[in-house]
Amino acid sequence: MLRSVIGVYNGNKLALKEKVEVKGSVDVLVTFLKETDFSFQKKFLLKRLLNRKPIKITPFKVKNLIEEGRK
Repeated sequence: MLRSVIGVYNGNKLALKEKVEVKGSVDVLVTFLKETDFSFQKKFLLKRLLNRKPIKITPFKVKNLIEEGRK
């Protein structure tokens, strides 16, 4: 399995931003990013959003969402 996951290291503990299911022990590679403006995280989240499968919405539902947004 090869997977990249964003996390935060506070000098003592590494916390992953999403759950990863792993069977048994695995080796990991940790890369400390120099970027501090979260641009890497934004790119990662945008990529995940764009890779989602589209959902079907009826025209009636779209109309209701537009009306709710105008309130």
